[in-house]
Order: sequence, then C-alpha cells, then structure tokens
Amino acid sequence: MDLIFRVRKSDASARLSDLRTKSGTLTLPEFFPVYNPNKPIVTPEEMRGMGIRALITNSYIIYKSEDLREKALEQGIHSLLGFNGIVMTDSGAYQIYRYGDVEISNREILEFQHAIGSDIGSILDVPMSSEISRREAEKGVIRTLKNAEEWSELRDNLRGTLWVGTPQGSVHIDLVEYSSRRIRELDFDYNGVGSLKVALERYDFTLQAKHFLLVRSILKSGKPFHFWGIGHPSTFALFAALGADSFDSAAYALYAEQGRYMTPHGTLQLDDIDEFPCSCPVCMRYTPKEIKELPREERVRLIAKHNLYVSIAEIRKVREAIRGEWLWELVQERTRFHPKLHMALEYVLKNWKGLLEIREPFSKSSGLLYSGPETFFRPEVIRARDRVRNVVFGRHIMRRLYGRVPLGLKYAYPFGQTVFPYEEEVIDEPSDEELVSSLLSYQFHPSLKELGKGARIRRSKRTGMPREVMKDGVTIGFIRPSDGMFVPTLQGAELMLKLLPSPRSRVCVKKRFEEIVARGTTVFVKFVDWADPQIRPKSEVLVVNTRDELLATGKAVLSGREYRDFDENHPFILIRRHKLPREV
Repeated sequence: MDLIFRVRKSDASARLSDLRTKSGTLTLPEFFPVYNPNKPIVTPEEMRGMGIRALITNSYIIYKSEDLREKALEQGIHSLLGFNGIVMTDSGAYQIYRYGDVEISNREILEFQHAIGSDIGSILDVPMSSEISRREAEKGVIRTLKNAEEWSELRDNLRGTLWVGTPQGSVHIDLVEYSSRRIRELDFDYNGVGSLKVALERYDFTLQAKHFLLVRSILKSGKPFHFWGIGHPSTFALFAALGADSFDSAAYALYAEQGRYMTPHGTLQLDDIDEFPCSCPVCMRYTPKEIKELPREERVRLIAKHNLYVSIAEIRKVREAIRGEWLWELVQERTRFHPKLHMALEYVLKNWKGLLEIREPFSKSSGLLYSGPETFFRPEVIRARDRVRNVVFGRHIMRRLYGRVPLGLKYAYPFGQTVFPYEEEVIDEPSDEELVSSLLSYQFHPSLKELGKGARIRRSKRTGMPREVMKDGVTIGFIRPSDGMFVPTLQGAELMLKLLPSPRSRVCVKKRFEEIVARGTTVFVKFVDWADPQIRPKSEVLVVNTRDELLATGKAVLSGREYRDFDENHPFILIRRHKLPREV
C-alpha cells in the first residue's frame, strides 16, 4: 500500500509532503477553511473554484440536523457539500468547549464520520482554554484519553478514514506530557495540537508556540501535525516553521462579519480602507467604497472571499518558501508586523533550539539573509558556530554571525552564502589543501583533516569556482556549486570510511538488504539497522553494511534522530553512487 505521509523536502522544521487520502493526495502544509452548512457564507463549490483543495466541516452539526444527516448518510459528505476535494470533519469537540457537552457519544460520532465518507476524522476530545483550572483540565484529559482508547478498539472498523488524535492539558505541562505520551502509544494517523482558547484571542502566540512544541517533542514525527484553530495568514509561516503541517479556522468568515479585512501582515478594518492593498478577484473588481455600500450579506460574503484568497496565497507562499529554502526569511518578515508574533519567534529560537535543529537541513541552496538580531539564534546559525569550533586550520576570516571561520570554508554553506549588512567580501583564496581539509572536517568530522593533505582541486573554467577534488590522481569528490558542500565519489567514500569514527556520517543497513542497496535502491526506513543520530536532512552520508563495508553514498531525506518515527516504507537515504551495477 502507498505511504499515507511522505516528506519530499524540508526547511526549518517544516515539511513539504504528500498526504494520501481516499479522495486524493494533498500537498502539505495546507489550510483547511471551516465550512458551516448552517451559515454558507462562501459555498464549497465557490471554494473549489478559488483553488481550495481541502476544507473542514463539523460532523456534529450535520448529525444534529435530521435532513443533513440523512442526506450525508445517503449521498456521502462530498456530495452533500458539493465539494470534490478532501473533506476533514471535526467531531463536535468545539461544541464541548462552547457549551460544556454534546448530545452524542464518541463511538456514535466516530462511526458517523466514517459512514459519511470523511477523508480525515477526529475523536471527541475536550478542547481547553489557557485559563482552565487544573481540576477541570484533569477531567478533560481523562475524557479525551478514554475516547482515544475507544477509537483504538474500533480502528479496524474505521479504516480508510485518517484519524486525528489530539492531546489535551492546557497550560498544565505534566498533563500535556502525559496525554501526549498516551496519544503517541495509540498511534493515530494524524497528530493534532489544540490551540489554547483565550490565549489565542489575546494573541498570546508565545504560549501557542510553547504548547505546540511541547506536544511535537513527544508525538511521532512521522505523522503530519494539524494545529487546530490557527487561521490568520500572518501566522502560517511561523507555525509551519515550527513543524505544523496543516491549519484550520473559520476566521475568514468571522472576521468578515466584523468588517475585518485580512492581509499577510495583519488585519485592517474595512471602514478605514480607501484603497485595497490586494489584487485578488474581489479587490480587483470592487473599491472599498463600493463594498461598503452593498447590503450586509453581500458585503460579508465578498470580504470573506477576499480573506480566503489571502489565506490561499499565503499558504502557497509558505510551500514555495520550503521549496526554495527561504522559510526563515519569510518568518522573520511576517513576524515583524506584530510584536507578539515577534516575541513568539524570539522565544522559540532561544528556548527550543535543540528541537528545531533536529529537522533543520544541513545545507541549503539559497542564501542566508540577515533579517534582524534574531538571525543570530536561527538553528542553522547556532549549529554552524558550534561545528566550526572543531575545525582547526591556519588562516581565518571574521564573520559577524559566526565568529572566526577557517578561510577554507569560504565557499561552504552557510558561511559563503550569508548576506550580512556592511560585511565586506572575502578577497583571499584558500589553498586547495585548506579548502578540502576544512570542508571535510566541518561537514563530516575533524578526523578527515588528514584526507585533505595533498588534495588538489580542479576549478570551473567559466567561473573559477572549485569543482573536482583529486588526491593521488584519483577523483575523491566534487564541490557542489549551490552550497559548497563536498559530495564524495565511491573512491573518496572508501578513504573517508577508514578515518571516520563510527557511527559518524553512516547509515548501516540490515544484512538482507545489502545487495539491493549496493545496486542503487533507495534506503527505506525498514532497511536500516542503525544510523548516526547527527544526520540531518540533506546530509551526505555513507551507507554501510553491518561489517562497516561501503555499499553506497547518498543524501538524507530525514533526520537521524527522527527516521524511526516514520512508516517503514518511507525513504531515508536517496542513493547517489553504489558499489554494484544496477540489475538489467
């Protein structure tokens, strides 16, 4: 069976990934607008025409209406809504938060969601505010986990629908940890993280980020993470960078009812706008004056559509930032527009740097742009400062973000790709030996400094940049133009293997998979006996057998700290070079 969740690319802690559902495959990160069938401000058909590929609706609201319930059971949820995309359903948990309880059991709402054909369903958990008492939080956690365990007992009868499990506990850390560990054990298809009501209404993004990262640190990394109730486009970049794969909200409609006009930088009041700062179809067709003069129902509908267009554009920009590896730059830009968003960014960079570094790619093809003092605390910057201390070589250069950097790392990421205001370009050139020794020491381990002695570099005739690395007349690797990283040949990898202490830069495959990997097959999670925990996405690695003999070289897709959390058929290492020929 195909993978349900597959990571294609990473940046910061965000993943550009594929989520397979019975109605099709969705690219994450994604925003699911909430559709209320009792208040159809923007219809699902209109949403689909706007480019929305997935939405969420409340299965409890549908269940409570006899007419909607019968149609949903007879036609299915997609036909009922008139939407041929992916439909996620909430269980009525929000009604528990608003009204204290619902008139349905957890089992009934689980079976109903499955019967109407929901692509993604949810258990009846107990959402909490940031101000709930510990006693009430304990009761909510007990009820949530009881319902989660009931789902687990029913799971064989509910297959085909992807199920979200959401830990609870509010601000009570021990309750959140306990709830998260139990949800992890039950092994839901989709991880949920609940936004904390009241705190969210007060724009306490720091508390939201702290709660999200605490839950993320416990639940399995190999599942997508849905952050419930996060719906303002200005927040998408930050929370995606922290690891959220999807969001949902009705804010687009609720804001429209209040005359609030969304932008990627914040919210404006319609009454205060003279010109629309947007080129969506609504803003291109109408002026603010014309919309203000419309009947209220039509005015709300048009502003809601604009708010959706902005949300769609922003989540697309987040995905493109992951592809282009400039997500942190987007985060720093977006958080500049609201002090509380910026406070949250500063908090997570200073207090969660270890967790954020685990998923941070080892190198990037884009430049690293200084975007304010918080740049000093970005995970890839801290990692570079830590690793460069182990590189010992004669000549150095001073870089504001990194301190003393060996001249041999002049072209390596991030040192050679950092743009810092008023920092002068380095004119001096490293010798071949300086470059190779420094790069191998930094990228892999200081023990490889010896391999650089006597190395020679062949440079590009067009650009003069280093390309081919040779030693004793043999090509041992290449310097990648995009990031200045060393990519070993098989001969180079053999030399590296003799010097590198185990388990550095290695992935060891089980005996029964040795031959197919040596013939170039991707290393899937189930192939792996052990791996260096310091491997990060985009790390260059040596693939060995249990006797520490080289089978292949490749590039990591996942972190060496997280790969065990993924489906056994998820790719871990993409093979570059292999010892045996491919079978014909």
